[in-house]
Amino acid sequence: MHGIFANILILMAVAVASVWLFKRINLPPILAYLYCGILAGPDLLALFEHPEDMQTFAELGVVFLLFSLGLEFSLPKMIAMRQMVFGVGLGQMLLTTVAFMGISLMLGLALPAAIIVGSIVALSSTAIVIKQTNDMGILNTSRAQMAVSILLFQDLAVVPLLIVVPLLAVDGGQSLSMAIALAIVKGVAVVIILMSVGKWILPRVFTEVAQTRTDELFVLTTILVALMAAGLTYSFGLSMALGAFLAGMMLGESQYKYQLEADIRPFRDILMGLFFITIGMRLNLSDLVAQWHWALLGLVGMLLIKIIIIRLAGGLFGVPKEDAWAAGFKLCQMGEFSFVIAA
Repeated sequence: MHGIFANILILMAVAVASVWLFKRINLPPILAYLYCGILAGPDLLALFEHPEDMQTFAELGVVFLLFSLGLEFSLPKMIAMRQMVFGVGLGQMLLTTVAFMGISLMLGLALPAAIIVGSIVALSSTAIVIKQTNDMGILNTSRAQMAVSILLFQDLAVVPLLIVVPLLAVDGGQSLSMAIALAIVKGVAVVIILMSVGKWILPRVFTEVAQTRTDELFVLTTILVALMAAGLTYSFGLSMALGAFLAGMMLGESQYKYQLEADIRPFRDILMGLFFITIGMRLNLSDLVAQWHWALLGLVGMLLIKIIIIRLAGGLFGVPKEDAWAAGFKLCQMGEFSFVIAA
């Protein structure tokens, strides 16, 4: 017991030091958590004998991340930017997925794995891009708005991906088309249930909670709603993150939206940090060192291909080439949801 406690203290100290160091050199905390996980992993400090045991708890961070995304989801904004979102955004997502799926197939991966690889590479980091463009004061420029439109479609695409990816592992006795049809039926049932609860029950619940003027009760109720929605979708054989997203979307139109977002942020950030630490722990450094040239080639190739595809997608819908190139450089990286899909 004392050994586990000491290891947890060391992990927290490494996490604090890593986040401080990365913030000092203007790098996002996500990279700090991944770096912390690599240090704590089996190849270096080896703080935990079975790091995969932390995965279930760490996935709660994904639940709260999708809940926050649902809170921030704006249907009117998406409708106002529909040409860019469903034009350039859809084009980028499809072209990038198909391109990297083809590369994966040529490298010998099976079709389900190739689809997953193409999907995770097609996503970019909403958190990093929005923060950097906002800090630079260029969020309202045309090239930044193109990037935001693509990010909005990517965030929307995460939801069906969370449904489809588990279906790629169906056994031979059940066809993929039947599994997808069943998942759609389950998804529609879950949406109807959650939307009904969100319209008729949750507003009354939060009104009663708000009248108590007790911050702890409001926070506990918010966490309970997110976890119950996640548990509902999980009981239907769907992703927990999908339920959390739908719960957030239901509450995003309520008068308590900003308070909910503020209350959930500390839990989301801490648990997401733990999620990325567990991702870092899974990195096999010996394989990375042995295959460093392929890793470097893959990184450079991914960046160049994504930049070119975004430029082409923008050109198809009449976006000025300078804006398309700028958006390509902003979005050529992979995002935090890529790790979520991969996990």
